[in-house]
Amino acid sequence: MVEGIEALLALERTGTISEAAVQLRLTQSAVSKRIQALENVLKFKLIAPDGRRVKLTAKGLLFLAKAHHLYSELKNLKSIATDKETDNEVKKFSIALSDSIAASWGPKLIRLVSKKLSAEFEMHVHRSTLVEENVKLGKYHLGLCISNTKNSQMVSTVVIEEPLVFLRSAIESNQLITIEKNSGTWRSLEEKIARHPKLKNFELTHVESFAAIVQMAKEGFGNGLVPMGIAQTMQFSKKDILMLSPHIHRQIKLIARKNIAELPVIKEFQTLIQELAKKL
Repeated sequence: MVEGIEALLALERTGTISEAAVQLRLTQSAVSKRIQALENVLKFKLIAPDGRRVKLTAKGLLFLAKAHHLYSELKNLKSIATDKETDNEVKKFSIALSDSIAASWGPKLIRLVSKKLSAEFEMHVHRSTLVEENVKLGKYHLGLCISNTKNSQMVSTVVIEEPLVFLRSAIESNQLITIEKNSGTWRSLEEKIARHPKLKNFELTHVESFAAIVQMAKEGFGNGLVPMGIAQTMQFSKKDILMLSPHIHRQIKLIARKNIAELPVIKEFQTLIQELAKKL
């Protein structure tokens, strides 16, 4: 069944048996046979002709949506089973960072932690919402992001509370440029920002990048509201980085599925990342 799911996933990505075969390094006949075998087990059609291409049936799409997580979990189990390291201990893990963390202090923190562990960490970068979703699906072992997940199969630990700072515009303005409304930061802090006595009288403009906010504030398009790490990394004028009072902090969390969080090396990683984050 696993081979059939793998073939179906490739077909969904490519739309043709021939392209799926290229991706999987199989013959077209082998891909077709895998999907046919899966259909025989399930007792319903998974694919149908679509002109010169092939599309998934409604049942095929529903099946794949449910099977994707299972496939990711089985791949993780396979990688553990075939690991060649001493004592069969896994030595390589994947970690996804939200883009604003990856663009500031995140890579340095992961490097510092990695030096103290006998493990390698492969980094990926996405928006916080995608980091969380991909960790849930088992695509990545760990995530470092804004997360409000209440999933019982997930474990989250606060690593650092990063302050948001006010960037004074190069030209006096009543505009406050902040992150877009679907972002993890905005969703977690919207009420605090709206009620803040120093911010509530500004006219808000939402954009999709903290880095863009910094550049726009530098050029006088409005004041900015960004995480401290981004302001410092992009070398915004120190005299124009203003701490808010009362403070607004966003909680950066390390997230993982329960089965991954229980691994000794991940527990050690969690302890180290909390300790080292305080020294940044």
